[in-house]
Amino acid sequence: MKKIIFYGAGNISQALIEGLISAGYDKKYIYFVDRNKSNTKKLTKIGVKKINHDSIQATDLVFLAVKPKDALFAFDEIIKIHEKIKIISLVAGIKSNKFLARSKTIELIRAMPNTSSRFNKGITAIYNKSSSKTTFKKVSDILKKVGILIEVEKEAYIDDFTGLIGSGPAYFFYLLKVYEKRITKLCNGDTKKSNEIITNLLEGIALSISNNNNLDDLISAVASKKGTTEAGLKSFKTTKLSQSFEKGIIRAIKRAKEISKEY
Repeated sequence: MKKIIFYGAGNISQALIEGLISAGYDKKYIYFVDRNKSNTKKLTKIGVKKINHDSIQATDLVFLAVKPKDALFAFDEIIKIHEKIKIISLVAGIKSNKFLARSKTIELIRAMPNTSSRFNKGITAIYNKSSSKTTFKKVSDILKKVGILIEVEKEAYIDDFTGLIGSGPAYFFYLLKVYEKRITKLCNGDTKKSNEIITNLLEGIALSISNNNNLDDLISAVASKKGTTEAGLKSFKTTKLSQSFEKGIIRAIKRAKEISKEY
């Protein structure tokens, strides 16, 4: 197994680490660099070792997973140690050329996973800017362990992916809050039972989609003429729910592109 280091141990790093471990990746080959006490506590608790950034070796795969405002500073810290190093940037918005302007000797890959990687149900977009085929395959094989991998031909697609898929889980969580409120009330405040119901609902929806059914056909199969479902759908259409939802996604994609101009 390849030694991998997460430079920054926030939510996305934790999701990837937990997903990799559950997929059988030996935790003794996984390390992290982070000053945050809460992140450190969470990862050391599951047996992942913290190291100092000067312990990074040239042969390591370094997943850069910090906030955009900290990305270039963190990158400079890494390349001070090794000019020829393999970096996989998980940073939203920061284009490859921003990094390569500071060092043209590194092997650089951009990847954008989502937090469902924690359960090996992740979706990750990946773009190879300057890495060798060998390095790219190693990184791809690692990310495939936590879900689906999509190789994009243009780096601009990473921004689209960030707003659409990277942020995607949060959109569904936001919409499900309405369900949670109503179902919890029906369950007399039993949040455990409410979560079980929502989980079954989503798993059933996922299975319906996995059978390659058309979404319109699936809607029609539930919505009987003059029934409750039809009444709800008509209300959604009247209030233009789908258009509003799409506007939110477009705004997220736009923000990803804005970030690249800010740093």
